[in-house]
Amino acid sequence: MLKKLIILFFFAALSVNAQDTINLNGVWRDSSGTSFANCYAIITQKGSKITFSHYIEFNGQPFVEFGQGSLKRRTIKYKVKVTKQIPGWATTGEHELTLSADGKTLRGFYHDGKGNTGPMVLKRVH
Repeated sequence: MLKKLIILFFFAALSVNAQDTINLNGVWRDSSGTSFANCYAIITQKGSKITFSHYIEFNGQPFVEFGQGSLKRRTIKYKVKVTKQIPGWATTGEHELTLSADGKTLRGFYHDGKGNTGPMVLKRVH
């Protein structure tokens, strides 16, 4: 039993240290697909807390969203609110993105309150 507890503690310590070295602060370019253009995200990280701002042009229609959430291991999850809505889309949603091993790409999905969903890919700019 003690051996299992020591092993569990060891892996828990590794996951905490891995999170401490992740730095998501900066500008990210949205490269989710051809329907999305001129899209940039700004991510601010303080420990495991994430703040997210995103300018998007979807099929030529601009909108802006912002949100807050958290980082756990290499994955960020956050809820967003849309400040400039486009027809057919909700004003709230959620994103879940996982950081690549090289730290240059966040990949995952989005979904909104009206059921719109799809892949989401952000590439680090700065």
